[in-house]
Amino acid sequence: MSKISEESLSHLKKIKQSLSDKKCEQIQILDLQDVNSYLSIFVIATAKTETQARSCAKDIEKYMKPLKLAERRNHLTDLPKDATGWVLLDYGEICVHIMTEEMRSYYSLERLWGDAKVISV
Repeated sequence: MSKISEESLSHLKKIKQSLSDKKCEQIQILDLQDVNSYLSIFVIATAKTETQARSCAKDIEKYMKPLKLAERRNHLTDLPKDATGWVLLDYGEICVHIMTEEMRSYYSLERLWGDAKVISV
């Protein structure tokens, strides 16, 4: 069983607080290290609208960018303008999923990764 570093826990607290401040609901953090060999931590949150999801993502990017963590996707401005209902931020060890209620219910990541340990920060 891999232990999550204090640095990562600090980032998770900040991300969770940011999502909470922007009124996201059902914020859940899953530790996937013992379930999957190439995934570490998922943060999953529900946003009421696509606009809210993008706003949350921008706040998280403001915090994470100066840390120079490996962000494996393009900037929000490079994302398709079509509403998908799901914004993914990939920072290597931490992946943040901000989804509308419809997308979260449809993809049910918590059920898919049901063996993952829930992290409380």
